[in-house]
Amino acid sequence: MLALIHDLALKQLKAEVAQYPRMNGYTQLEVVSIQALRSMGTTQNDILDALYERWAAHDAIAVHRVAHPLREPLSSIECFDGYDDYEYSVCDALEALTYELKGGSGIGHLADTVPSEKAAELAARFFALFQAPRAYRGLGWGDPFYAFEQGVVLLDEDRAGCFLIIESD
Repeated sequence: MLALIHDLALKQLKAEVAQYPRMNGYTQLEVVSIQALRSMGTTQNDILDALYERWAAHDAIAVHRVAHPLREPLSSIECFDGYDDYEYSVCDALEALTYELKGGSGIGHLADTVPSEKAAELAARFFALFQAPRAYRGLGWGDPFYAFEQGVVLLDEDRAGCFLIIESD
């Protein structure tokens, strides 16, 4: 249902992002087709659930839950009510991704990971892969053994993409 997209613009973007390794972490950059899900009338929340199944760090999350069990029983934890609280304007999400790609003192690093102008270009090129996307941030899909998950998940009518930055101080 979620067919991996391989196009030249994405391949070039991945190659350029790889030239700027994170100080203590990694980037996760992938785009998939969601046309099949849309054609079946799948809701936005259900599509995001399917993307969670594809992109979340399930093995690491399972190990983390064993190492750090919940203090309250699951029955007393509020049920997940969808992704509305995680949706951001495209403008805000683009600005945040640019800032997060840059790294530097704003996120506890001594030096920028990506020069400011290059970070803005890389973020804009990722967003340009989508037509009128909806943007989601702070989903908690990253490896819990790293301190931070930054970045964005974008969905338009045909595609979904994640550009996540998973790292620690």
